[in-house]
Amino acid sequence: MEIKCNNYKTKDIIKFMRDYSEKTQTEFAKTVNKKRGWCAKLEGGVTNISLETFLKLADKNNIDVIIKEK
Repeated sequence: MEIKCNNYKTKDIIKFMRDYSEKTQTEFAKTVNKKRGWCAKLEGGVTNISLETFLKLADKNNIDVIIKEK
């Protein structure tokens, strides 16, 4: 799966990542030592995620983050 992140909100990107990894919120959050509520808040748009944590989530869930010029 490939998505153009510019077209989405952070909460949607997190949900795409979790769905792609086929994990529950609890399982997904545990990959970076967080709890389910943290993931629910991210997906609900209640809280934001640091770039460092975002990259860890991607790495732990076998997702590549690619930056490319338009």
